[in-house]
Amino acid sequence: MPSSRLRVVLADDHPMMLEGLRKLLKPDFEVVGAVTDGRALVAAAERLQPDLVITDISMPGMDGLEATRRLRVVVPGVRVLVLSVHTEPAWVRAAFEAGACGYLSKTSAAEEIESAVRAILLGHFYVSPMVTQSVMVTSPMDSVAQIHRKTPPEANTTLTPRELDIVRLVGLGLGNKEIAQRLGVSVPTVRTHLNNVYEKLGTASRVELALLAAQAGGAVM
Repeated sequence: MPSSRLRVVLADDHPMMLEGLRKLLKPDFEVVGAVTDGRALVAAAERLQPDLVITDISMPGMDGLEATRRLRVVVPGVRVLVLSVHTEPAWVRAAFEAGACGYLSKTSAAEEIESAVRAILLGHFYVSPMVTQSVMVTSPMDSVAQIHRKTPPEANTTLTPRELDIVRLVGLGLGNKEIAQRLGVSVPTVRTHLNNVYEKLGTASRVELALLAAQAGGAVM
C-alpha cells in the first residue's frame, strides 16, 4: 500500500549530515532519496517527485543554488529548504532568488529544522532568527525606507513610527512577546501593527517582511 507521508529528498556532501537528517525526519516523513551533489539531486528529484528537498549549498559538481534553479523547471511544485554553513546576506538572498522557500544554518537545533520543514510544507517561508539577523542591513530603518521607494506609488505604504519600530525588531529576530516587552505594549497590539505592515507592504509573514527589508537594502553587514 503506498505511503501517505510526505516525501523528502536530501542533498549534502557530508554522509554524517545526511544520516542525521534522515534519522530526524524518518518518524514523520518518507525520505525517498539522499545524494551528495547537485547533479544527482536534480536527477533524483525529477525521478522521485518529492514534496520537499533539503539541500546544502556547497557541493561538488553543481552547487545547491544552481540545483535549486533547475528544480524549478524539472519539479515545479517542489519546496526547497537550504541548510548551509553560510549565513552571509549574499548567500541568503541568492538562495531565495534561486527559488528556495527556507534557509537554515547547519547549527540550527533539530527542533528548528522540524519546524522549518513543517512551515515550508504548509506553503510558508522560513528563515531562522540567526540567519534573519545576519541578513538584515545595519540600519533596518533605512531598509524600510527603500522598501517604500520600491513599492508602487498607488499602494498605501506609509508606515507609522510605531510600525517602523516593530519592523526593526522583527529584523532583529524578536518574537511578538519580546517586541511587546521592548516597546511596553501588549502582544495583541504588536499583532495589530504587524498586520497593518503586512497589508501596506504586501507581505504575508514576518519572515517575508525581514527578507523584503534585507533585499531592498541591498547591502551586507
